[in-house]
Amino acid sequence: MRFNDLRLKVKEEGVFSFEDIFKWFPQANRQTVKNQLRDWVEKGYLLRLKKNLYFLQEASIKDEFIFANKIYQPSYVSLESALNYYGIIPDVPFAVTSVTIKKTQEFKTPFGLFLYRKIKFQLFFGWEEVEVEKNQFYKIATPQKALFDFIWLNKNSFGKNFPEEERFSFDENFNWQEFKRYTQTVEDKKFQKLVKKLEVFYAQ
Repeated sequence: MRFNDLRLKVKEEGVFSFEDIFKWFPQANRQTVKNQLRDWVEKGYLLRLKKNLYFLQEASIKDEFIFANKIYQPSYVSLESALNYYGIIPDVPFAVTSVTIKKTQEFKTPFGLFLYRKIKFQLFFGWEEVEVEKNQFYKIATPQKALFDFIWLNKNSFGKNFPEEERFSFDENFNWQEFKRYTQTVEDKKFQKLVKKLEVFYAQ
């Protein structure tokens, strides 16, 4: 495998895994490929995002949410990052936040910090796919699901002044009925109490 052969395969998507290489070049020798990748990283052709995940330096990826989906799969952008994206919370998170059905993890990369919170498989829904450019997509929670995830995963951390202390801001497009449908999928008492307080404060 030559570098230009690999480059032609990944120049549009930009991010690829070690195992992707053997889908494209099934006859390649694994140890040889490992040596080549190490060499190309040292030369600056590639960036190593994490173990066995690489980025083609010349590729143009304009949205960090694309990296978030690629670094840890399956996942979708949610929680603080999605809430800020939709203007529901004002503060820009210090990391890109996502949810996953795998274990909670964080990854420090050349493009910043990416945090992943584990959620139950039954609650892994409510996201949509956004196309940034050709062959470049990311998955992000809907506004309603991002709020659901945020309350569900932080329900043990909120103080007595919830939800006033969170500085939420909802416009007329926020679908409270859809949010209610999401919240009805769980029976946790603490969660439902928080949801009720939120709805009384904002949706009445």
